[in-house]
Amino acid sequence: MKDKLLHNSFFRFLLVGVGNTLLSAAITFGLYNLAHWHPVLSSAIAYVAGATMSFFLNRFFTFHSDEELKKSAVKFAINVAVLWVVTTPFLQPLLAKALQSVFVETWANNVSLVICMGLYTVLNYFGQKFFAFRKSNRA
Repeated sequence: MKDKLLHNSFFRFLLVGVGNTLLSAAITFGLYNLAHWHPVLSSAIAYVAGATMSFFLNRFFTFHSDEELKKSAVKFAINVAVLWVVTTPFLQPLLAKALQSVFVETWANNVSLVICMGLYTVLNYFGQKFFAFRKSNRA
């Protein structure tokens, strides 16, 4: 069972994602709650740090990519950038505004950041698997 799980790319992606999420969450919530930075700026800094770690771990450990490093790095960056823009500067403020009817502003921002992180994670798996680290048809 353990061997089967370790050969499953989604399980490996989630394993890498746990580390990535812990790093990103610590940076995001630290910058937002302790340094009082804007939630989108806090998230941007965290995503750059998390994406860097994620690129190397997912390239070698999760998807075992044999694609040229530079090419996969560019595709990875496009995937991460598009997903971040959709989930954070676009979706996060909309969610936070909607959640302010239930929570105070600080909590609405925190909850909306968590929702955006979850959505980003699911979409990111598919973007990495089928775009950034897609298996080549070479023999």
